[in-house]
Amino acid sequence: MDDGLDYSKLKFWLDLLQWVFTLGLMVFVWIDRGREKNKGEIEALAVRTESLERRLITAEESLRHSPTHEDIAKLQSQYAGLESKLDRVTTTLDRIHDYLMNAK
Repeated sequence: MDDGLDYSKLKFWLDLLQWVFTLGLMVFVWIDRGREKNKGEIEALAVRTESLERRLITAEESLRHSPTHEDIAKLQSQYAGLESKLDRVTTTLDRIHDYLMNAK
């Protein structure tokens, strides 16, 4: 009745095969979960990058309409010209004031 199969050896090899398969499946799931986590983080970074790009474009557009150094230099020279004219007007008004005060 000996059919030539040793069931204890067969059971050992099937158990070993089951452990190897289970460990392989565990490693695959661990790697796949890490891949999914990385994918989620990459998508979050992409959204953040798009948001920062929109903010940068908005800032660049508002800076494009701000005055340049040349514009500020022109304003300063115009201010200096107006200041000298106001000095002359003030001097004239002081003379008129003195004349009106002393004429009586």
